[in-house]
Amino acid sequence: MVRYLKIVCPLLAILGYLVLGCEKDDICAETTATTPHLIIRFYDVNNPTNTLSARKLTVKGEGLEEEIVSSSTTDSILLPLNFQEEGITAISRFELKINTDYDSDTDETSASNTDIIEVNYTPEFVYVSRACGYKSTFAGTEIDVDETNDEDIWIINAVTVNTTIENETAAHINIYH
Repeated sequence: MVRYLKIVCPLLAILGYLVLGCEKDDICAETTATTPHLIIRFYDVNNPTNTLSARKLTVKGEGLEEEIVSSSTTDSILLPLNFQEEGITAISRFELKINTDYDSDTDETSASNTDIIEVNYTPEFVYVSRACGYKSTFAGTEIDVDETNDEDIWIINAVTVNTTIENETAAHINIYH
């Protein structure tokens, strides 16, 4: 019996340690806020308080083939921001193309139109939890519309309305078209 207890007691102690050693913090819940996306809202340049959907909008990172938004008529988009190091200003460039269905029609009077935006920001890392690790937030966000070699811009104005990107609850940039 003593020999039996010498084997069972350590096994029970190890099992108890394993069960009690797990903490709630060991699992990152899906509802935990992680690195936020850039939110852009589209507005009517003639009536700046009204949103105006961008028709058949396709968005991709400049120089990349994969589309972030694909031929969607929408008044807002979420874009991922690239970053390498904390505290060093980063730049993400995106191609925003409207009326993408015009590329496949035969009407020469209609055409799609691509504008390029450049977003500058400084990544900052924020500790979330042991299970989730760190998330990035972005400070000093600024936008510029690249009009170089573009005679037919559709983005008339772009304004940064929230320079710090910490969540996805409100727009960070307004584009007027």
